[in-house]
Amino acid sequence: MAKRPRATQSPSTRFLTTRESAERLGVTVNAIKAWIREQRLPALRTPGGHHRIAESDLIAFQARLAENSRAPVSTRPRILVVDDDAALLSALKEALEGAIPEAIVQTATDGYEALMQVGAFRPDVLVLDIRMPRLDGFEVCRRLKAGRETASVRILAMTAYPEGQVRERIRECGADDFLEKPFAIEKFRSCVTALLGKDARA
Repeated sequence: MAKRPRATQSPSTRFLTTRESAERLGVTVNAIKAWIREQRLPALRTPGGHHRIAESDLIAFQARLAENSRAPVSTRPRILVVDDDAALLSALKEALEGAIPEAIVQTATDGYEALMQVGAFRPDVLVLDIRMPRLDGFEVCRRLKAGRETASVRILAMTAYPEGQVRERIRECGADDFLEKPFAIEKFRSCVTALLGKDARA
């Protein structure tokens, strides 16, 4: 079992809250917490149960994110799943890894983290929840489709609130397919596989 990375600590170390760290990186607090939970970002836990991140560790983590964005792209199919429901996110990731074992599947918990991950991970398919705090899926779609380097990303949009003109708005923003929650996992796998088939790089 891998050891949890420890936060760098010295007498002069400055520690940041999760909110301060999120502001530094331009992501949400949930994104910071997810990186801590996944043991990608070292952090200390206070007696009250809050996390504190050493400024030096945050700077090093930011540098790694930037370095990853310049790393060679794998030829294996890449899928990024974005949803602020942690349980659903885990279930969808597991479903895809089981159905498409050659694929690399990563996750994000909000729109800001999704945009950062797209730059570093360069997914072939983005599975995107539309209703999220701060930066919703509509805006994520618009930004990706407007970018020269990200316009080719295939987007499967999901929402549990398809009222009004949501489906039309999703299409207008550039999504390639749409699923209404709740959905059968077989249908989900089929949609993702179809989108990979249209733009597979494996």
